[in-house]
Amino acid sequence: MTRRAAVLGHPINHSLSPALHRAGYQALGLDFDYQAIDVTESELPEFLADLDANWVGLSLTMPLKERITEIIPTTDALVRLTNSANTVSIAPDRTMSLSNTDVYGIRQSVTESLGINQFERILIIGSGATARSAAAACKDLGAIDVVIRARNVPAREQVQRVAISLGMESSSADLRWEGVGDYDLVICTLPSSAFDHHQIHIDQGIKTALLDVAYSPWPSRLATQWPNDAIVSGKEMLLWQATKQFEIFTGMDAPVSAMRNAIL
Repeated sequence: MTRRAAVLGHPINHSLSPALHRAGYQALGLDFDYQAIDVTESELPEFLADLDANWVGLSLTMPLKERITEIIPTTDALVRLTNSANTVSIAPDRTMSLSNTDVYGIRQSVTESLGINQFERILIIGSGATARSAAAACKDLGAIDVVIRARNVPAREQVQRVAISLGMESSSADLRWEGVGDYDLVICTLPSSAFDHHQIHIDQGIKTALLDVAYSPWPSRLATQWPNDAIVSGKEMLLWQATKQFEIFTGMDAPVSAMRNAIL
C-alpha cells in the first residue's frame, strides 16, 4: 500500500517540497507518494476530514500555518509559542498532531551554511508565521537581542513577544534597511513579491550575514544586493525543515544529500 503525503497551500505551484520528499523516498526505496495540492483556508477542514488511512502526513505553507492551529488542538509547546505549524503527522487511527519544523530549519540552515552558531544581535524582517518561528530560532542561535522590523504593528509585537518569552531582549520598529550592519544576522521572512514595490538600500561594507527565506526565484533580489557573500538561501531552510518532516512521516533518518541534490 502506497503511503501518501502532500504539501498544502494557496498558491502552491512554486513549491519545491515534492522534489525534496520524493528524492528522499527514492533514495531509501520507500513506497511513498508526495504531491502539491492547492488548498485554501476555507477548504482545509473538509480536506482533512476526507483523508483516508493511506495518509501519513502533511506539510503546510501559507496561508495555512495559523489556520491549522484553529482546527487541530495541540499540546506541542513550540507550536503554541509560535502559533504556527507547518507539519501534520497522521497516525494509523487518523489521529493528527502538529509540529513546527521551521524553527529547526532556520537554525540548521544558518549554522550549517555559515559554520557559525553564535549570533548575539539578530534583526528579523517581517511579522508573519515564519517571523515568529525565526524569533524562536534566535534562542538556539545564541541571540541576546532580537529586533523586528515590519509595517504591521500588532503582528510585529507578536513576534517580539515570542523572543521575550524565551528570555531575549526584543524591540520592534517600522520596516527600514538603515543600520542593518549593527546586527550579526538578518533573517528576512518577506515573500519575493514584497520587493516589487519596496526599495532596498543597504550600506556597503557591512559584515552582517543574511538568511533570506524566499527561494523562488533564487538568487532573490535581496540576495543580489547584499554587500557580502555570507548569504543563506531559503532553499537551505526548506531543505532542513523538510528533513525533519521526512523523519516524522517515515520514522527513518532523512537522506540529506539526496534531498539537497533534488533542489540544487
